[in-house]
Amino acid sequence: MSSMEKKHYHVVRKNRADTRALLRGLVSAYLLYLGWKLITGAGHDPTFSPVLGYLAGGLFAAAALAFGFYTWRQYLSDRRAAELTPEEEEELRREQEEGP
Repeated sequence: MSSMEKKHYHVVRKNRADTRALLRGLVSAYLLYLGWKLITGAGHDPTFSPVLGYLAGGLFAAAALAFGFYTWRQYLSDRRAAELTPEEEEELRREQEEGP
């Protein structure tokens, strides 16, 4: 297959991959937000140690980045799995030729 050919996807599998990636991306963004809030809030509350805030915020940020990386890799894998096989493409071509 040349790089100029458009890839065709199984609609349900592609939509499922997109939805999963979106939800995982939101989780990753929320973890990053929590880490940011812990870091920026460190030292404002006398009962909450700044060192603990930076440490916890850094852990949340690291978890967000790791989960974001996992999300991207899994999305690429799911999208590859959603590509139509040659047999599915041939069946689709036959259905289009037959018409409604």
